Amino acid sequence: MQVTITIPRGWGYPRFTFGQRTKQGIVVGIELIPTDSLIGKEGNAGWQYGLLPHKNSKDIVYLPESDIQQLSAQQAQEEILTEIDAHLNQVAILQAQLETPLDIKTPFGNVQPKITVSKSKDISRRSAA
Repeated sequence: MQVTITIPRGWGYPRFTFGQRTKQGIVVGIELIPTDSLIGKEGNAGWQYGLLPHKNSKDIVYLPESDIQQLSAQQAQEEILTEIDAHLNQVAILQAQLETPLDIKTPFGNVQPKITVSKSKDISRRSAA
């Protein structure tokens, strides 16, 4: 089932979409502040976005559309490729833990770990004191 969002007449369209990467983070929420609302009358009318500043962040930052900067195509591509690289590295580590070679085909080539996985089962811990 495809999710459909209908925007009422007169609202205009938001500049950013769900999941879009911006300089301030990834868009995870969109809200329209009407001009006739209390917040809108204070000069904050328009589209407001919920942004996740970092992938591992639990806090959402809310900003008006005017405060958000779009990434260039090159910046967005670099972020996405960095994230893909991290996931491919994780796949390679899991494959090494299986100790079974898997035939993993991606458009980016062979999956090779960037770090080595130690097969030693002895883990020593040092106290922080």
